[in-house]
Amino acid sequence: RFAAAWRASRTRMVWYFGRAGACVTRAGGPGKYDSASTSNSLSYAENHATCRRSCDVDAFCVGYSVYAPLVGGQVECKTYKAQAPEDAIAGATPSSGTTCYEKIYSPPPSPPPPRFLLPAGWLLLPPPEPPPEPPPSPPSPPPPSS
Repeated sequence: RFAAAWRASRTRMVWYFGRAGACVTRAGGPGKYDSASTSNSLSYAENHATCRRSCDVDAFCVGYSVYAPLVGGQVECKTYKAQAPEDAIAGATPSSGTTCYEKIYSPPPSPPPPRFLLPAGWLLLPPPEPPPEPPPSPPSPPPPSS
């Protein structure tokens, strides 16, 4: 499922693809996470938003995971880095209370269609109006009387 979070930039948008479980790389490993932070003073939503923002601003971040125990305990955030293709997040492995979010970039928008340009000095005039209707014919003279 796609997480509802996305960020717009001038050229593309960032989406996060959420999967239940811990993040794994293409090689099947646990991934290289840059930092793990824990907090029990913030709500789950605040921890999640902080974790997402830290990935948004990092060009090397390929995703993040959030661990939230079912009862009490600390919420943990991990942001993952990939400097090589094999380090990219490829999925999630079962892990109770953990959700992995893969960072996905949308393609850049299409360029605008080309505009029709006229050579310098040319004017583009509207089509000519149709000629006016001819005036009605005068009535025919009466036939000569005899």
